[in-house]
Amino acid sequence: MKNRTDRPYIHILLLISIMLSISVIAGAAYYYSRPLKTPENTAAVSPSGILVPQNENPGLFFDVKGFLNSDGFYIFLPCGADAGNLTFYSTDESGLPLQRFTHDFTNGSFDMNGTEVFALKSSLPSVNISIASSQPSLDEIEGSEDHSVSTRGTFELYEPDGIITREAVTLRGRGNTSWTEDKKSYQAELEKPKDLLSMGKAEKWVLLANASDHSLLRNEVFLSLSREMGLKFTPELRQTDLFIDGEYRGLYSLSSRVEKGKNRVDIGENDYLYRIGMDKDSYSFFLYDDEAKKGSEEYSKIYGEVRDCRDRNLIERAAPYLQTAVNELYDPGSDLSGIDLDSLCRYYWLQEFSKTTDPTLRSVYLYRKSDEDLMYFGPAWDYDRTAGIIEMPFREEDYLWPNGWTAREQDYYKSLFKNPVFTEAVNKTYREYGFNEIFKNASAELPERIENISGSAEMNFIRWDVLNKEENNKIAEVYGDTSYESHLKWLSEWLKMRSDWIEEELEKE
Repeated sequence: MKNRTDRPYIHILLLISIMLSISVIAGAAYYYSRPLKTPENTAAVSPSGILVPQNENPGLFFDVKGFLNSDGFYIFLPCGADAGNLTFYSTDESGLPLQRFTHDFTNGSFDMNGTEVFALKSSLPSVNISIASSQPSLDEIEGSEDHSVSTRGTFELYEPDGIITREAVTLRGRGNTSWTEDKKSYQAELEKPKDLLSMGKAEKWVLLANASDHSLLRNEVFLSLSREMGLKFTPELRQTDLFIDGEYRGLYSLSSRVEKGKNRVDIGENDYLYRIGMDKDSYSFFLYDDEAKKGSEEYSKIYGEVRDCRDRNLIERAAPYLQTAVNELYDPGSDLSGIDLDSLCRYYWLQEFSKTTDPTLRSVYLYRKSDEDLMYFGPAWDYDRTAGIIEMPFREEDYLWPNGWTAREQDYYKSLFKNPVFTEAVNKTYREYGFNEIFKNASAELPERIENISGSAEMNFIRWDVLNKEENNKIAEVYGDTSYESHLKWLSEWLKMRSDWIEEELEKE
């Protein structure tokens, strides 16, 4: 039998072990929370930046860098951070700390040696992408016109309830016309599939800048409208604040991508997802040109691609199905038996109601279900250049004011409206599915959407001073200013007037 007198020694050893563990944890906590080292006599040095360290601010999950404009320094905080007791440092040109400050920004701004410092916070989920030091920089990514340069790092998503998603990521640019804007969109490809903000597991995600849409809501409005109209596989979208290496980049729409997949375009292995448009360099194969328009300014060609496919054998098998469908669209005498008429009509009404400037030009998706031998229209995508935001000077139609037909005057829609099979179906679809009420609801739902992004929108337009640089926009003409509030008012009233005009026109018919 063991001697029971040994047991106290075991208890003592266990107690010592626990105390050592506590000591190590406490030491680590002190090390990671201790103030940064600052030089002496720096009060007279003009700061070039601001650093808000993660380890000195509970609830802050990454270091945040300040933004300087003519008003002073702005600290844009992600969700979870506490603006009431914020510790921050002024920094020099190389980013080294100069002075340490603590301030309660809920009581107002802070005078930092004669420079005003402001802190703003949004309640939206926050994304921070940290680029690895050995990888191409953000400047190199944004300097790549064809998006061929990518970089690697860490993608972190912070939700207001404290949930954190972290994964390795590859980041590249995305967009055509929108890539010319200063505020750019990106594609983030995660190393492992993740379900971000209840949008379903996937590897590839899109961060939409909405740079030309100063309501910041058009994509959200029209993709939501697409779902209400019954268009399948419409991408999900959530509004977020984007930081890259701790620098605030603005309000971004985190969105699922148009691609085949269980949580995306959920079609069979032998089914095909296509994209058609008129930018030759963006597509794989030629589809159609309108012989009657050759020699005129309206002449254009249509090209196609099998989405995310580089297998030439597969493309050659898939292309004829798309070719046949496009030929049917341009043939006024076609019975349209190879096309799902219901999805075509729903998709047309979304394009027409939104007055998208690209109803046939780009980002038009179709998918073919082999077991039905049918081509479906959708999913819907890309609605930042809609709802009275931009003129199209090379077209006769008015894209600013909410009256007038636009989509039906373009390309294959012109032929379709000469086709009695389509014209009967498209008017029937509008009535039977109550599209007039759905269109009216788009405006009614706007106040809640506005409230959701209000804090982030304020931050966005401090970061990107674009509201006073308006060109080619109806807002200044209608309201006499180009404020964010006027952009929201214009969108709301435009949606109402557009739904009313369409209803009145169809009643005349």
